[in-house]
Amino acid sequence: MNINYQFSDIIGTVYKNGQVKFMPDGNVLLSPVGNRIKTLDLKRNSSCSLATQLRSNITHFDINFAGTHAFVMTETGHGFYLNLFSDTVLHQQLFSERVRALKFSPDGRFIAIGVAGFVHVYSIVPFHRVQFNPFIRVNKFKHSADRVNSLDWSDDGRLIIAGGENRVVKVFAAFKSTFANVGVYVLNERASVVGARFFDEYNLFCVDKIGSCSIWVSSHRPEQIIMRTKGRKRMAIVELESERLSFARKKRVNLSKNANPTSSHSVELTAISLHKVKKFLVTAFNNGVFCIFELPELVLLQNFRISEVRINSVDINSAGGWLAIGCGQGSESQLLVWEWQSESYLLRQQSHRQNVTVAAYSPDGALLATGAEDGKVKIWDCSSSFCTVTFSDHGTGVSDVCFTQSGKAVLSASLEGTVRAHDLKRYRNFQTMVAPKQTQLNALCADKAGDLVIASSKDNFDIYVWALATGHLLEVLNGHTNLVTGLALSENTLFSASSDGTLKLWNIIEGNCLESVQLTSEGLDVKHSPSAMLLAVLCYDSSIALFDTVNTQQLGTIDTKLDIDAGRQKADKVKKASSERNKTFTCIAFSPDGSLLLAGGQSNTFCLYSVAGRIRLRTFKLSFNASLEGVKDDINSRRQTEFGNIDLFDISDSEDERQNPRKAIKLPGTRHTDMAERAIHQPVTVTKMGFCPTGGSFAVVSTEGVALYSLFQMRRFDPFQLEIDVVPSSIVQLSLSGEHAKAISLALRLNDAKLTRRVVESVPILQLSAVVRGIELIYTERLIVWLLFFAEKGHQKHVHFYQLLVREILIANASKLKQSVDQSRQFVTGLQQMIANHQNLLMEMCSQNTQSLAYLLMTRRMNNAIIC
Repeated sequence: MNINYQFSDIIGTVYKNGQVKFMPDGNVLLSPVGNRIKTLDLKRNSSCSLATQLRSNITHFDINFAGTHAFVMTETGHGFYLNLFSDTVLHQQLFSERVRALKFSPDGRFIAIGVAGFVHVYSIVPFHRVQFNPFIRVNKFKHSADRVNSLDWSDDGRLIIAGGENRVVKVFAAFKSTFANVGVYVLNERASVVGARFFDEYNLFCVDKIGSCSIWVSSHRPEQIIMRTKGRKRMAIVELESERLSFARKKRVNLSKNANPTSSHSVELTAISLHKVKKFLVTAFNNGVFCIFELPELVLLQNFRISEVRINSVDINSAGGWLAIGCGQGSESQLLVWEWQSESYLLRQQSHRQNVTVAAYSPDGALLATGAEDGKVKIWDCSSSFCTVTFSDHGTGVSDVCFTQSGKAVLSASLEGTVRAHDLKRYRNFQTMVAPKQTQLNALCADKAGDLVIASSKDNFDIYVWALATGHLLEVLNGHTNLVTGLALSENTLFSASSDGTLKLWNIIEGNCLESVQLTSEGLDVKHSPSAMLLAVLCYDSSIALFDTVNTQQLGTIDTKLDIDAGRQKADKVKKASSERNKTFTCIAFSPDGSLLLAGGQSNTFCLYSVAGRIRLRTFKLSFNASLEGVKDDINSRRQTEFGNIDLFDISDSEDERQNPRKAIKLPGTRHTDMAERAIHQPVTVTKMGFCPTGGSFAVVSTEGVALYSLFQMRRFDPFQLEIDVVPSSIVQLSLSGEHAKAISLALRLNDAKLTRRVVESVPILQLSAVVRGIELIYTERLIVWLLFFAEKGHQKHVHFYQLLVREILIANASKLKQSVDQSRQFVTGLQQMIANHQNLLMEMCSQNTQSLAYLLMTRRMNNAIIC
C-alpha cells in the first residue's frame, strides 16, 4: 500500500494578483497563485505548481538573468530567495513593510529592494561560501518619504533608477564612493510613477499613473564614467575637472490617448514592460487596453483591448513576440499570453469567478470537471492542467458534477433546479432535466449504463430520477424529513444519507424504499467502494460508519473527531478545544481499490485512513497561507483590543481598489462577500474530494482551488540512496561507455528528471531488453514513476521508443509485479493510462494525415484531368 502522496499541482485558478514574468528562455511563464508560484510551459503546453508554500499571498517577484533563482515578496513583507530548479527556499528575510519594487542586477550578484522610501542594495553571497547570512546590504539610499514603486539597473550595473509614489524619480550610483562624476539626479513627473527604465545605455524613460511618458537623454556614455581613486587631492582635482552625469528631457508624450477610453472616467496606466534589445515599450491600463510603442520616438505599433477588467501586470518575453498579461483581481483574474505580431491568443485561461465547490474525475482519469458558485462548469486536462472548455449554461451556483461511465458526457446540478448534460465531443448542452417543482438541487449521481440521472432536492428533501436519453422525470423518491446530503448508486440500489439521521436504501427500478438505517448523528456524506461491497457514511459527530452493502450490517466505525485539528480564526472568542466541537469533516472518498478513505471538511487538514485497520495513516496540511483564515493554530493576542481583533476592522483610508477592495463595490449585491465594515478573510475549508480512477492521484477542492496530490510527482532534485560517487558527470560517462543499466540506476538514485531522460533516451532500441533486465526491481519501480511523471506533464516525444520500453519492463517484471498486487496496482493502471493517451495522440495524428493525403490525391487527379 503506497500512501506517499505529494502535492503536484493546483488547478481551478491560474493567476491571483501580483506580477507575471517570463523566464529568460522566453518559453516558460511564472504566475503567482496565492502563496505559490505556477509555472506554465508554453512550448510544451503544460503547467505545474511549485511545492514551496510561502507565508502569505505573493505580490512581487523577480528572476535573475540565468533563470535559476527568484526573490519573492509577500503581502506581509516577507522576502524569500528561491532556487527554482530544486524548488527550495534558500533564505528568507523580513522587511519593515510591504515591498512594491525589487530588481536583480544584470549579473545576478546584487538585488535592489525598495522599502519604506529607501532603496536597499544587497549582495548575494554564493552558497559555496560558508556564511550564515547570504544577503549582505552594501548600500542604502534615501529616495523619499513615500513608497518606491519602480526600480531598474543600467546594463553595466553601475546605476540604479528609482521611481516613487510622490512623483519623484532619482538616479544614483549603485555603490557608495565608486564614481567621481556620478551624483544623485532628481527627475520629476506629473503623477505617481509606475515605471522608470534604462533603455539605451544611460538614456531612460519615466511613465506615470496618468500615462505621461518622458524620454530623458544622458549626458554621458558608460565609458565616460570616472572611477574614484584612493588619493584625496587627485580625486578632488578630477571631480572639479569632470562634468557631472546629468539628464535632459527630450520628449514628453501622453500615452493614455491611445488607450481608447469608453467612459467619462479617466484612464490610469497600471503596468509597463520593456524589451531592451528591440526597444519595445508595453503599457497597460485599467480599462483592459494595452499599447506597444517603439522607443525612443514612442511610435505606436499596436493597441488592443484584451479584457474588460484592470490589467495588473504585463511582461514581454525575450524574443519580443509574446506578451503575458495578468488581469483582474482575486477570483475574477485572467491570465493571457498574446502574440502581438499575429494578433492572436497563445494562451487564455480564466479562473472561476467565485469559489470552486465540486470536482470529479473522468473514468479514464484524463479530465477533471469543476463546478463553482459562479454557475460555470470547467473541464481541465490533467496532463497539462489547462482548461479545455467552459460551460456557462447554469444561471446559479453548481452544487455537484459527475461523469457518465463512458466519459463522453459530464452532468452538473445547480441551485436553479436543473441538471444539465454536456457533450464532451461537440462541447454543447444536449440535455436539460428540470425538477417538477422550483427547488435547489444538491447531490448528483448517475448509473453505470448512463441511462439514469439522480439528484436530491435541498428544499422538499425529495430525490428525483430522470432518463438521460429523453430528459423525462421517471420517479420521485420521498421519505427523508431533512436535507439529503449524499447519494451513492450501486447497480439498482440507491443509498441516500440525510440530515434527519437516517440512511435509506432505494430500489430505483421499482421506486420504493427497501430499508432505513438509523445513524448515530446527522448524515453528511455517503460513498460506496468501487467493488460495491462496502458503504461508508460520514456523520456529524465525526464518525465514519462502515456497512456491508448486501445486508446493511455495520462492520465498524472510524472515529475522526480528534483528527480535525481546526485552525483558529480572528473572530474566535472561545478556546481551540471548544471551537473544534462544532467542526467536523464534511466529505469522504474511497480509493479505487477500496483500501483507503479520504476525509476532509471544516479544517485546514484532511486525513487518509485505512479501511481495513480503521486507523489514520496520514494527515495532510492543506495550506500555510496566512492571508486566509483558519491556518494558524493560535490567535495573536497582541492584535486583541477592547472592540475585538483589530484585523477584523477595515481601518485603511486608501481609495485604491487593489488595497481596499470595498471601494470597488458599485451596487448592493454585486459582490459575493460580507458587505459590512469588517475586513473579511476566507476560511480554509474542504468541500469535495475524489480519487483518480488510476489510484495515482486525488483531488481536494478547497478555498484556494483544486489541489492535486500524486504518487508520481518527481521533484527536480530529490536524491535517493545518495552516495559520494553518484554525480551527473560519472552518470553521463557511464552512459557514453555503454553501461546503460548502471547509468539509469544511478540517475534514478540521484532522482534528477532531466538527467534520467538523457540516459534513458541514449539506450539503443536493440539493447532495451538487456538493459531493462539489468535494472533491479526497486529502480524499476522508480523508473515507472519517472515514466508516469513525464506522461502527466504531456511528454509526447519518442512515443515508439517509450512504448517499447514499457513492453520490456512489463515482460521482465511481470512475475514480480504479480507477487505484490497491492503495491503495483497504481503502477500498472498508470502505465495503462499513459498507453491510452499515446494511442489517442497517434489516432488524432493519423486521422489528420489521412485527410491531408486524401486531399493531395484528389488535387493530383484533378490536375491530371485538366492536362488530359
